[in-house]
Amino acid sequence: MTKATKMSWPAGVLGALLSLALLGGCALGHSQAPTDEASQKAATTPEAQSDIDFMVLVNKTHPLPAGWEDAVNLAHFTNSEGWDVDVEQTAYNAYLELKEDLEAEGVYVDLDSAFRSTQEQQRIVDDFTAKYGAEYVKQYVAVPGYSEHHTGLALDLFLIIDGKGVCENEDMVTYPEVWKKIHAKLADHGFILRYLPGKKIETGASYEPWHIRYVNDVQVAHKIMDEGITLERYLGALDPAVAECVVDYGNSTVYSESDMDSALDPILAEFGGWAGCSLKSLTFAGDAVCAEELAHANSLRAEEMGEFTQAILFTSVLHSPSAELCEGTAWQPDTDYNDYKWLLARRGTDDSWQLLTWGLG
Repeated sequence: MTKATKMSWPAGVLGALLSLALLGGCALGHSQAPTDEASQKAATTPEAQSDIDFMVLVNKTHPLPAGWEDAVNLAHFTNSEGWDVDVEQTAYNAYLELKEDLEAEGVYVDLDSAFRSTQEQQRIVDDFTAKYGAEYVKQYVAVPGYSEHHTGLALDLFLIIDGKGVCENEDMVTYPEVWKKIHAKLADHGFILRYLPGKKIETGASYEPWHIRYVNDVQVAHKIMDEGITLERYLGALDPAVAECVVDYGNSTVYSESDMDSALDPILAEFGGWAGCSLKSLTFAGDAVCAEELAHANSLRAEEMGEFTQAILFTSVLHSPSAELCEGTAWQPDTDYNDYKWLLARRGTDDSWQLLTWGLG
């Protein structure tokens, strides 16, 4: 990605569409159907367990295993909003038990989405490329075959508050105490919270309280949840380039952790192409430094971009590749660079961050 030339996306697009494209969400691609008591129940699907590995890892670097979509046994049902949902049968049975357990405590949820085929993911990629461009898709939309929703084991919940469905992401996050009660019950039914707060460097995804994952083993689920670790770390499958990276969000009165997480996307997209490099840390530089960098950021922008209103700076410790991979580059081989900086800017809180410069000093 070239400096100061990255596209900016339409205002509001990122917040509204990111989890729809990458991980699933409330408003995309649901079939509408009448809502009645019979339609809430799963269709007559044989309850034989799927011939699959329930501990499978599917993320940006681990594809769906070949033959998965033929082997997975799906239950089909219509939720309380009239949307058709498919989910792996064993996971669906466990979800119904979780739902019943929660309702006993006065917490009500429904299932927004689960299984999405690779064919459907390709349609999303094609649609979003046409609407928002290839650079947006590269950063924010899962490549077909690399979305956890292909497994049928990833479930997106939504809340029912006072008898009404609350399924927009920005609304659901306003109920942290409800999610806390939900998360406390997950492991008892073989589920984990898939995308933990502060763990984007490991999972590639920001915190999503609604996205749960079935692992079909209560003891494993409890170990992961009780220790607060990611599925990647439990399986020993962290990306070596970021396996040791510690992210320090600092104390900001300007930017939330979500703001900073969204700034990590273009950094990781750029860094992902640097063979043999590893990140040891990423540290927020502080509100005062970021405010000072705004003028510099605007000096780098192309006129057609519009004026930036916010800048954010991260410093990092970056380890260079081995001598073999450093050949023909400016890197000193096998060396820690202790003050490697990443400057990003955006035109407002509804805009996406644009990576402008990176390097020493």
